[in-house]
Amino acid sequence: METPEELRTEQIQDSLIKLGLGNLSKALPSSTTDKIRTTPGISHVLSFYDRLAARRAASGLTTPVKFEDFTKEVEKDVLPTLYMAQGLRADINQTLNIKPMFNVMQSFAVGNGRDSNYNFTTIWGTDRHFLRGGLDNELNVNAHGATRISDSIISRFQAHASDKGAQVVLETDVAGPDFFLNLRTMNPSFLDSKFSGILGLNFSQSITKRLTLGLGGTWQRQQAEYPASAGFELGARYATDTYIGSGILTAQGMATLGFTQKLTDRVQAAVSTQLDLTGMSNMAALMAGEPPTPSGTTVAGVKVDFPDQSTIRAQIDSTGKLGFAVDRFLAPTVKMTISSELDQVKSSCKIGLGLQIESQSQSVADTMMKLQTADREEARKFMADPPQ
Repeated sequence: METPEELRTEQIQDSLIKLGLGNLSKALPSSTTDKIRTTPGISHVLSFYDRLAARRAASGLTTPVKFEDFTKEVEKDVLPTLYMAQGLRADINQTLNIKPMFNVMQSFAVGNGRDSNYNFTTIWGTDRHFLRGGLDNELNVNAHGATRISDSIISRFQAHASDKGAQVVLETDVAGPDFFLNLRTMNPSFLDSKFSGILGLNFSQSITKRLTLGLGGTWQRQQAEYPASAGFELGARYATDTYIGSGILTAQGMATLGFTQKLTDRVQAAVSTQLDLTGMSNMAALMAGEPPTPSGTTVAGVKVDFPDQSTIRAQIDSTGKLGFAVDRFLAPTVKMTISSELDQVKSSCKIGLGLQIESQSQSVADTMMKLQTADREEARKFMADPPQ
């Protein structure tokens, strides 16, 4: 039989778990949680939150996507912009271990117009921690790490160092039952008795099973002697099984609209529009003394998946620029990417060819063969406790 104190402790722990602070609630002593629950004012707030959480749970809402991913289906999946390159590129990825995961990747590039033509990257990860480090031929260092604090909280860091300076980004994601919160800071510093750097907050909330609203805010001060500035943006996303529509509006008058339609099981179409409602982004016209004029660009594209796992992405924008990217597996572990961009106005053309090769150590190959031949329960047990 649980005592009243234990019951009150469970109640406050449940409230903290709903806020994504379950680990913290368990660390609190019973006397502390009892005082928190019975403190005037706080008890009413927790009681109100419990009732609100019960109503939200009954509505059947799920965790929404990140605010920064409102238009990801258009920009990252259908349109070929992120898949287009210039010159030749080869990525060789070798998996040395499965659990913990340990990968080594080498990238070679020629004719891409950049100084960095070689990059060496290592990746290590478990179900709770992830680390990635890279070094290129210009001795630029990149690092990325993540750790899962609880089932709903993930903290990450990114670092970049070169002869031009260093940059550090710290962020935390909180995935609630019907909301997603991202907190971020870049190059934080208190050296001059004043905070300098960039602070960011992104929040998305499920309103219905299909509608999600989002809010983003940024505060920054580059140096302590400079004044601070701030900005915000609003967004909305409506998703069904066949189409997704989204829009983001910033305080500077920049708007992004995206729409994705699933035509068949293998064909998707997308349209993206970038609008400058104030006309302040055209610096050349402003420097020439011309009045600001609203402007915009629209891109339409299509993605086609073929039965042999090949993918074609193509697009055309309102300026007449054409682009496409083709992914094709030459072998189960070898993928080739061909891309091109044709600018009819400037009479220019960019062509890129990429090759991605996946390899495995003999022990990993044996492990993968065992997993493929084992039944589902055996595979689950194996991944939970692999042989050392």
